[in-house]
Amino acid sequence: MTKEFISLDELAGIVDLFGTLTRDAVDTAIVEMAFRHGIEVESKTRQDMITTAINQYRLVIYPSTSDERRSAQNSTEDASDTDPNIDETTVNRLAPGPTAFPTLPAHAADLPRILETDGQEINHEAATDAVMNRLRDDTAQAITTDDTELMEYLLDVTYDIETWAGAAAVNDDPIGEVRCRLDSALPER
Repeated sequence: MTKEFISLDELAGIVDLFGTLTRDAVDTAIVEMAFRHGIEVESKTRQDMITTAINQYRLVIYPSTSDERRSAQNSTEDASDTDPNIDETTVNRLAPGPTAFPTLPAHAADLPRILETDGQEINHEAATDAVMNRLRDDTAQAITTDDTELMEYLLDVTYDIETWAGAAAVNDDPIGEVRCRLDSALPER
């Protein structure tokens, strides 16, 4: 049985409670929130919720620090080697994204004890870099496919990113460049 029991902003609120979480931890949090509502949510539905939040820039996914990556590897390996068998979903971090209005759902206060994690502080530089790279990729795709609806959405997202990232996004004005590309590609209004 599934029903909307948690909004994407509440999902961002759960992540915000911890700073950042892995995708697996967010999945577990969804299971716990569903349990509190007396429902069961299938794994695919949970993963779709997370993916939708990422696609809508409500959550941002960015690479974990090298120290975390090393701890996820076998301790007998040279720490400078990268193991291609590492499941990136267990080491990449999710943080509240630029379009989110993080809100805590009912019973979220129990999650730190249930998830047995304190989360991790947001690496703002890595998160901003990830958002900007994603924005550039999404912009290129929208322009290539002439997806006007996506271009308009991304244009709105540029303003959210500017506010969310602050000075980090203003350096060299990458937001302005993306905005200019989108404006140029959109039909006259």
